[in-house]
Amino acid sequence: MLFEKRDGLFLGRFGPLLDSGWLVHGISTRKGGVSGAPYDSLNLGLNTDDGEDRVRENRRRFFESVGLDETGLVTPRQVHGDTVRAVDAPGTVPDADAVVTDRRGIILSIQVADCLPVYLIDPVKKAVGLVHAGWRGTGKNIAGKTVMVMNKAFGTNASDLLAFFGPSIGPCCCAVEEDASARFDPSYVRDGRLDLWRCNEDQLLEAGVKSGNVVQSRLCTACHPEWFFSHRASGGKTGRMLAVLAWNKSLDI
Repeated sequence: MLFEKRDGLFLGRFGPLLDSGWLVHGISTRKGGVSGAPYDSLNLGLNTDDGEDRVRENRRRFFESVGLDETGLVTPRQVHGDTVRAVDAPGTVPDADAVVTDRRGIILSIQVADCLPVYLIDPVKKAVGLVHAGWRGTGKNIAGKTVMVMNKAFGTNASDLLAFFGPSIGPCCCAVEEDASARFDPSYVRDGRLDLWRCNEDQLLEAGVKSGNVVQSRLCTACHPEWFFSHRASGGKTGRMLAVLAWNKSLDI
């Protein structure tokens, strides 16, 4: 993952997607905004206790930096479940932790502060998906289910999919209680810590995604709280980063 500085704001991007030119994507960091502690500084979460005016200004800066018009935004109401919704219009999506579309002008988004953002791109059927994979959603195979929904909705062949993992809590820091770890194969839990990265990658491979088509950033949010919002590292009170993904509607593809 690459990080670009634009007008004081740091924006995370995946090199292969930048080079393609047919997608607009990015994930925010916590640097470049106007919010004060504990939301300092680029908090994009409207569902936090931060001041709404500050969050709105942060979001304006972020969307200007990534080059997208916020009016096209799809915002799922995340509930740490396994519901995947296909969308064809901007707006709030009830009770969903993954959204997919094949429509131009639609900007998929998810909020994260330790959970794993998974970007899915089908370059053949021109469909995209964003997955919010925390430990609960991962335990329900949300990544694999998103692949299945894309197949049903758009005719996506799993072997065509490209997958990119953004920053999230890593296997070094993702402590889980015994009842939570029991939901996973023991190979994913070591010393009481869950490997979200490997578990989600394996779920995608089981769904038919090619191993060479999964790219992980391997950046732990809890290890780098100076760069990323981390629910766990902060003790539960912090801001939110925003992951976005959209087709470049100016291109005829």
